[in-house]
Amino acid sequence: MKNTLFIILAGLLFSFSAEAQKKKVKTKEKFTVPESVNTSFKGTYSDVADSKWSKNYTGYYVADFTNATSQKQIVEYNSNGTVVKSRTYFDVNTLPEMVSTSLQARYAGVPVKELVRVEIPGVAPYYKATIENSGRKKELFISEQGIITE
Repeated sequence: MKNTLFIILAGLLFSFSAEAQKKKVKTKEKFTVPESVNTSFKGTYSDVADSKWSKNYTGYYVADFTNATSQKQIVEYNSNGTVVKSRTYFDVNTLPEMVSTSLQARYAGVPVKELVRVEIPGVAPYYKATIENSGRKKELFISEQGIITE
């Protein structure tokens, strides 16, 4: 009797672990970009030919594209076509002068791994720099005036 019960429990255990190993595939939610969002995007970035659209977890429509100055840019819109956030990625070899001067004054010789200019309506534009100092990554926020905040 004990052996039979043990065999049944072992069989159940193996069937549960086999179920856990099955790959569950998530299907991407289909969406269309509202006309208000598309009009707003085309009005601001009329020279962009190829943009990829997605929808983030907050429900904003996200355009990912290369802008006129050959920089990667990501812009988020709400459903009314209003810009919520814009991020422009800079090549670390061509830092803007203000950012370069501020970083050299405070972090001389520390390499910049990533530099992003963030624009949010109602907030002064700023730069977000990721540096690596002694094997540790650190994010710095740099204002348009060159003031660094850690």
